[in-house]
Amino acid sequence: MESPEIAVGIAGVRGYKGTETARLIARHPQLRLRMIASDVIAGGTLRDIDPDLVRDGDAQAVGYNDTVSAAVDMGVDLMLLSTRPVQCARLAVELIERGIRVLDLSGAHVIADPGAQFQAYGFLPTDAEIAAGAVYGLTEHASPEALREAKLVANPTSYATVVLLALMPLAKAGLLDPDGVVVDVKAGTTASGRKARMALLFSELAQNCYPEKIERHPHAPEILERLSPIVGPGTRLTLTSHILPITRGQLATCYLKVPGDEPAEAAAERVRAVLAESYARSAFVRLVDRGESVDLRAVVGTNRCVLGVSPDPYGGRVVVVCAIDNLLKGTAGQAIQNANLMFGLPETTALELGTGGRP
Repeated sequence: MESPEIAVGIAGVRGYKGTETARLIARHPQLRLRMIASDVIAGGTLRDIDPDLVRDGDAQAVGYNDTVSAAVDMGVDLMLLSTRPVQCARLAVELIERGIRVLDLSGAHVIADPGAQFQAYGFLPTDAEIAAGAVYGLTEHASPEALREAKLVANPTSYATVVLLALMPLAKAGLLDPDGVVVDVKAGTTASGRKARMALLFSELAQNCYPEKIERHPHAPEILERLSPIVGPGTRLTLTSHILPITRGQLATCYLKVPGDEPAEAAAERVRAVLAESYARSAFVRLVDRGESVDLRAVVGTNRCVLGVSPDPYGGRVVVVCAIDNLLKGTAGQAIQNANLMFGLPETTALELGTGGRP
């Protein structure tokens, strides 16, 4: 007996996250894209964005102001939001009030503390009660039952995903020094979104690499809010990102002080054992022998996460390296993982092969 179709919509379909999500839905046996929202292509169809999306190509595009009414008219069961966070916060409230479940890819609901959210995104929740009820969708560390019951799922940002997949198991195992977490994330240009910005121009970035957001990284509050309740209220994080002249992919190098007086080699073995146990049954997270064995080619175009661990005997630290495709495991792929669990489907549905790494 075939499972019933699940009607979905996407608001913000022209951005990298929205387009990638539409590509994944196009191969999904249960999800059907019924409508899309974008002020730029309102009145058009999904086919105008990507002619290869034949199955759902007739999905009608409406403007953002008509998103909710169109979703109701089309019988949408799940709305995926990937436009500006402040707009997604407003849309989420209106959709939920009309009985439509929401999966937010924008970051608007990833931080529960209103003050921290304002610091990171510049606005307060549209509805504090709805925002507080959001389920944080770091899939490997989320409760499947909570996802299945959720009205609103907050898809983690790609930066938080690549860092937390490396650090969450270690935090739970008591292997993170609250004052000794330093993370450097190298990222492709799509991690900065589809927008005009001088530093992202080809002539500026080709054969170049530069750090950004050192003084106040916008994704540090999201990561700290997940780690601090486990590690301790005084947890501190140094997070820096570097933009690479590549389209997609994120590689996080985490420099850790592990509590205890043991040599770095022994600490690294403890860290490796915890990660191996934590992800032993994971469909998408793979642990390799060493940190040096992690590279972006192994993950780009897939929903895979690759982790490696190496000791640093000179600094007395353990180095954990984590790589993902920021548009798949970091955003759209994880969103489909969450959507699958929200509707009681196997989490791997439509994710076995990724999208091939198109920008």
